[in-house]
Amino acid sequence: MAELLRSTWSDAVANDPKHRPQVMDWPSTTVRKEWCRRPQEAHVVDGKRIRRMSVDEIAAIQGFPADWVNVDGTTESERIAVLGNAVPPPLSHIFANLLKDNIDFQNKTLIEICAGIGGLSSGFDYLTPIAKIELWDVAAKILRTNKPWPADCVVEGYAQQFDYARYKGKVGLLCGGPPCQPWSMSGRKKGADDPRDVMGFTPTAIAECEPEVFLFENVPGLLMAKEHQAYVSDLFNRMSRPKEGLRYGFAVAVVNAADYGVPQTRRRVIMLGVKGKSNTCVKRLLSKINEAATHHDPTKPAIGKHPWVTLREAFKGIPVTEPWKEWNASEETLKRLEIEIKEDLD
Repeated sequence: MAELLRSTWSDAVANDPKHRPQVMDWPSTTVRKEWCRRPQEAHVVDGKRIRRMSVDEIAAIQGFPADWVNVDGTTESERIAVLGNAVPPPLSHIFANLLKDNIDFQNKTLIEICAGIGGLSSGFDYLTPIAKIELWDVAAKILRTNKPWPADCVVEGYAQQFDYARYKGKVGLLCGGPPCQPWSMSGRKKGADDPRDVMGFTPTAIAECEPEVFLFENVPGLLMAKEHQAYVSDLFNRMSRPKEGLRYGFAVAVVNAADYGVPQTRRRVIMLGVKGKSNTCVKRLLSKINEAATHHDPTKPAIGKHPWVTLREAFKGIPVTEPWKEWNASEETLKRLEIEIKEDLD
């Protein structure tokens, strides 16, 4: 092994308890937009050596092709940031196959709100996009560049300002990943009081375009924060009954991306509504997502499934562009990292 470069981190930075590096022989924790600032999460350790991860490696953690975000005119930091906001495409393919096998879409179309870089809709190649709505100019630029959909379907602007009523009765799927900051720990869980909350608008979009199916994803904090339970209960009621005479069977599930071959223990809430169906029917449909899991937590027994994909496996074939350095971590930090990995399982 080549001699390691000396770390430029101070002991205080190397042992900062606010962040944690990733571990080669385990899936990553949730990739976040904040990784663009290169805290320790955007680093990977292997024993007592550490290095930064490249954009291509972070794309692999999310399940994107390496060239998905490599668009001229975007910076490395911007590419990492948009990847941190994205839904892993392997999850999209699970959702897309589930709906294709169980829903007879009369309209082979979709509208995606808060589209990011198109991760959530990427698996729905059997539906034609009417619009992919995204406010962030960097993400919108990536959405328009060398993607398997027409560039002119990308609408740069606020989801709340789109004319959904124009497409009433013409939408097969309404989907999206409204900003999760209002419900996440890093966003201080302001919920409905957060100006970034677009979840609260989704019943309006549903009411105006009357899709056959809607599919939204968000962070588990949407369900877990006790202070927002009344808001969430009202939100779910409005999503299932967005207006007089319009009813959707509605169900919610929590999925872990690692269970579907994504090298990342990324947990997300999935909200599914199907027009004219019962809640029981949709709940049964959504339960099939869990049945489709291909991988499992290697610390627990499972039959017929593969262990979670590790970063070491995910990075095979990707050129290492960042040098390994000494990691001046204390024994206390090493122990803390081990505990945090175990806590990811709970």
